[in-house]
Amino acid sequence: MKTLLRMTALILLGTLLSASAEADKEREELKKVMTSFASSLELIQHGILYNKEDEMHKGAQLLRNSEYKFLEKHGEALMRNMPDNPDFARKYAKSAGKRIRNYTDRLHSQLGGTNDYSQIATTYSHVLQECVGCHQKIRQW
Repeated sequence: MKTLLRMTALILLGTLLSASAEADKEREELKKVMTSFASSLELIQHGILYNKEDEMHKGAQLLRNSEYKFLEKHGEALMRNMPDNPDFARKYAKSAGKRIRNYTDRLHSQLGGTNDYSQIATTYSHVLQECVGCHQKIRQW
């Protein structure tokens, strides 16, 4: 009987540790994606400030790739990590992602045209505001 209890306790402990390790891994993956978002924004901003069109293109492309992968890979994780209102978290992040994608497309078209840096900077500001808005609503800044 004691052996059965010990085995059950060990299995339960192993399951808990595995779930904890999986949650930690999930959080680390989310951090990597957020770091990628930040790097993208940094490239765009640096390109605007130093008149480097290639950096703005790279940043916009990296942002778009990261944004696309974010909900695809981490949508369920987002719901699990936002227990107060997981449906809202996923829906809000999805709509913010769609707006970021639209702004990124606009940025690409602005870069291919007259390179009006005031318009490019305005579009960048819209992208940044989407990021801040998502963090305010979902992460409760």
